[in-house]
Amino acid sequence: TYIFNLSVRDNFLLVNPGVTDDEIYASLKKVNLYEFINDNGGLEKVIEEDAANISGGEKQRLALAINLAADKKIYVFDEVTSNIDIESEKIIMNNISSLAEEKTVIVISHRLENIVGADNIYYLEKGRVAEHGKHEELLANGSGYAELYYTQRTLETGYREVRA
Repeated sequence: TYIFNLSVRDNFLLVNPGVTDDEIYASLKKVNLYEFINDNGGLEKVIEEDAANISGGEKQRLALAINLAADKKIYVFDEVTSNIDIESEKIIMNNISSLAEEKTVIVISHRLENIVGADNIYYLEKGRVAEHGKHEELLANGSGYAELYYTQRTLETGYREVRA
């Protein structure tokens, strides 16, 4: 995702030339950025090159807000939660889940927990589709997807225990 060295408003206008300020604010509220943007220059806040003046989580959430305002039929999210904080990840994934109720959404992710609710999961090995189906079916198969899912889950559980 690339945020251009433009104002917040202008970044929205790039994907939807007819977007209104109210629609921009509605998108910002969905991703929990409304107050941050309002407190830091509003829609005229200039985002520096590659969003250098906001955090990684804010950048991902702003990119999502911009895409929500684009109102497309199909959305592709590629590693949308990489290198961000847990709060931002939750906000992003909740919005993607809501979006998937009305639109076609494709999520590419190494973090399998983010795709367990998908209608169809394609698990790749060595550049080829090795398995596909719903999460429960793939776990029942006990193959590569299940192995990776349980390994990730064990590592994440261990991490949470260490932090506690």
